Amino acid sequence: MVHRYHEHIKFLDADDDDIMELLPSPACNRRLETLYAELKDIESVSKALQANDITLLDVRVWFDGLIAAHPNFADYIGPRAPIVHSLISNRTVSVS
Repeated sequence: MVHRYHEHIKFLDADDDDIMELLPSPACNRRLETLYAELKDIESVSKALQANDITLLDVRVWFDGLIAAHPNFADYIGPRAPIVHSLISNRTVSVS
C-alpha cells in the first residue's frame, strides 16, 4: 500500500486544496519514503529467514548486514544482544 502511495502521489493535482489538505506534507512524504526503504531491507531478511535451508551463519551474515545499515539494531539482533543465550551457561549434563 505504501509502495502504491508513492507511485501515485506524483499524479495528484498539487493545486487542488481539497486533496492536498488530506495528504502528508512534503517533508513527511520524504520521511515516509526513507522509512519505506528501511522496511524493504528488513523485509528481505525476514523473508529469507523463513526458508528451510538456512544456516546459523546465514542468519548472522544477514543480521550483521542489517546492523551495518542500521546500527541501532545491534541492541536487538547483535551477537551480544540479550536474546542470544550463552552456550556456556546453558550446558547441561545428561545422565543416562
